[in-house]
Amino acid sequence: MPSSRVGPVALLPLVFTVAVACDDATSTPGSSSGATGSSGGSPAVPTPDAIVAGGACPTPSGGGTDHGGTVSADETWTAAGSPHRVTSSLDIRATVTIEACAFVEVSAGSTISVGSASATGSLVAKGTFEGGELRPVVLRGAPWQTLVVEAKGTASLTLTAVVGSGAGGLGALVARGVAGGTNAGAITRNLAVDRVVVQDSAGFGVNLDGWAAFAEGSDNLWIRGGGTDAAPSAMRLEVGVASTLPKTMVFSGNARDEILIQSSKAFIADDTLVARGVPYRAKGPIYVAREADGPAATLTIEPGVTLGFDDSAGSGMVVGSSAARPGVLVAEGTAEAPIVFTSGKTTKAPGDWTNISFRTPISGNRIANARFEYAGAASGTNSFGCGPRANDAAVIVFGQGADQAAPASPFITSTTFDQIGGTTVIVSGWVDDAGPNFTGDNVFGSATPSCKVSKPRRTGAGDVCDGGRTTCW
Repeated sequence: MPSSRVGPVALLPLVFTVAVACDDATSTPGSSSGATGSSGGSPAVPTPDAIVAGGACPTPSGGGTDHGGTVSADETWTAAGSPHRVTSSLDIRATVTIEACAFVEVSAGSTISVGSASATGSLVAKGTFEGGELRPVVLRGAPWQTLVVEAKGTASLTLTAVVGSGAGGLGALVARGVAGGTNAGAITRNLAVDRVVVQDSAGFGVNLDGWAAFAEGSDNLWIRGGGTDAAPSAMRLEVGVASTLPKTMVFSGNARDEILIQSSKAFIADDTLVARGVPYRAKGPIYVAREADGPAATLTIEPGVTLGFDDSAGSGMVVGSSAARPGVLVAEGTAEAPIVFTSGKTTKAPGDWTNISFRTPISGNRIANARFEYAGAASGTNSFGCGPRANDAAVIVFGQGADQAAPASPFITSTTFDQIGGTTVIVSGWVDDAGPNFTGDNVFGSATPSCKVSKPRRTGAGDVCDGGRTTCW
């Protein structure tokens, strides 16, 4: 049965202001007026305000078109058929194409679902910006649940605004992959965005769940004015898909203008935390290890990234889980753009989060031009280094035995530590005098424990250290 019909139905208020952003203006994405011009084949970028307002599209004046239930055959939502009213939750199991200047009004509490875990579906929103004339697609409601792209669905949104969604708490724009919960699976790149605005979300603006990810070439995403106490972050994802983030993102006016990292997995897919001008905040630990025995899992962090950690149980990062499941962390900033590991709290204090701990052989790990702040919370670890018995520190290198060769040089360099709680700044866990001295060119601020770097434990009866257990560098 067709999902649409034409006829008069009571409308939620629609107010669209005609606004045209010229493609020869010089403002940058996220500004209040103008657009970046196209050069070298790049698309022109109008302002988010102009996209939300409907650009040069006329206010709908016809009877409109109603939609609800299941879409089982391809259909096109035209500008002439606007406003398109989603009067009940819509399940797309075919291809729905939304034309430029089509306005979609979603009823309160309704969801638009694209595909499912087993059935395909596609949503294509095709706004345009040609010759200085902006003709976007606008989806809005008062408020509505979510636009969700399921594991076998795809969504391609161009010059589109998603306004007033997220009432169900999942997020305004949700993409789901096949690796939900504690499951592994392939990365699912089922969400493409090209000059898209997500505004006034009652929760996350964008939620990438189960290793769902952005499609190749995604660019220019604005998330504005959203968030709640329960879901304050502009975006949520799991480590494994951060490398797919759109090239340009601007977050503004949200409860927290940040990317939340939250996962129930004790493993990751190889990934890069890319620098997009907004901080990351991890709720719960990040485990840099694979789901099964094999080569090392690698997490790379780009220069300029700030990664904050909540004080929830087990906060911080664990690199490697066993000799069979090693991990590698590559966090190399620059003097101009250091990487910052810090507290995720609004008001910060030493000991807000635990540490970064290395639990498997250290080959390949590298931290340089970084800054550690507010680490050193109680971790429950002790006797790994030759220093104070409680090994609460910013960095802990666990259990590197005498049969595991020490690196030719320390793998933490040109890094600053300050506002650190605990008893030691860096704990060296080698059971051998050959362990590296991490003092080197690292800088230890005045608000750090007196034991900057513990000496490695020595072999012998018991746990023996020259000078007793307070021996430190």
